Parts: sequence; C-alpha cells; structure tokens
Amino acid sequence: MHTIIVALIALAVSAPALAAGPPPAAATPAPAAPMAAPAPRCAEDAEGGACVWGKAEGYDAGALQVRGLHVALAGVLAPGRKDLCGSKSAKEEFDCARPARKRMGELVARGVACEILDVASGQLWGRCKVAEGDLGRLLVSAGLARAAKDGPYAEAQKQAVTARRGLWAADMVLPRDWETARRKAEDEE
Repeated sequence: MHTIIVALIALAVSAPALAAGPPPAAATPAPAAPMAAPAPRCAEDAEGGACVWGKAEGYDAGALQVRGLHVALAGVLAPGRKDLCGSKSAKEEFDCARPARKRMGELVARGVACEILDVASGQLWGRCKVAEGDLGRLLVSAGLARAAKDGPYAEAQKQAVTARRGLWAADMVLPRDWETARRKAEDEE
C-alpha cells in the first residue's frame, strides 16, 4: 500500500510537467550561475580533535573569534596595529595591519573552520580554512602576513616576496623587523 501511495504522489507531481510537453525549440536554457564554494565546516574526527566552525564574530590581522573562542592563526605573523608602514610614492604612513584586516574580513565573510592545534599560555592556536582555502596561506601568499619561523608557509612567503605582493611591494617602507624578514627571504632565493 505504501509503495502505491509513493508512486501516485510521484506521478501527480510529474504530471503537469509531462502535460506541458517539451520546451519550444527557440527557448534557450538560462546560463547556470557559477557555483560558490560552500562555507567550510569541520570534518568529523573520530580521534577527538578540536575544531570550531561558523561565522567569524570578530577578527584582526592574525586572529579571529568563532563561537566565542579567540583563535590565533598558527604559522602566521601578522603586523600589529602599532606597526606603521609607509609608501615611498605616496609619502604617507599607515597601519601595516589594515590590508590584512580588510582581506581577512573578505575571506571569513562566508564562514570559517578552525582546527585547534595547540593551547599555549591561554591562547588557542589553529589552522583555519575558508571557502577559498587555507586562511594562513592566503594571507601570507598575498603578502599581508609573514610566515612564522619553521612554519608551513615559508614557500608562500618566498613567492610573495619575489612577486612583490602586498607589504613586500617595491615602494613599501616596512618596520625594521619586517624589513629584516624581507632581506632574509630575498637572500634565500
């Protein structure tokens, strides 16, 4: 009996479409909208690994807050709000972290998933993913943050320095420690 009811419902739903016949030959199907990458979520982890995902409630150049947890990006050194950069061409100083904060906001707008890697001195350290990929790698490869020593993003930083992206641009005047990192990356090429 249940099977007969399901079959009748399926027939009733498809009947109007069958009665209408095929679409006219002159009609062209509308182009498909580009598929947006889905918002990241944590994978199921049978080993009990910690992961938090959802909308970012707040963020800075190298950290974000998700579900009330403040997570610093592992392997990333972002400029602080007090670090001032300059532009040789514009002859003005600006907050070095501003471009990283702006890009971070764009990347986390659709959601973020952070795997918690470590807890040190009360700080959560994680590797976060956004729809476009690994958040730390995206920031470092855009030249908006530096790769931490012995971290996973050294190659992304070399590429950013070589391409002179972001804070590694030719006309940038960087704080002393950032300039030291630029020289070191150029020497390793």
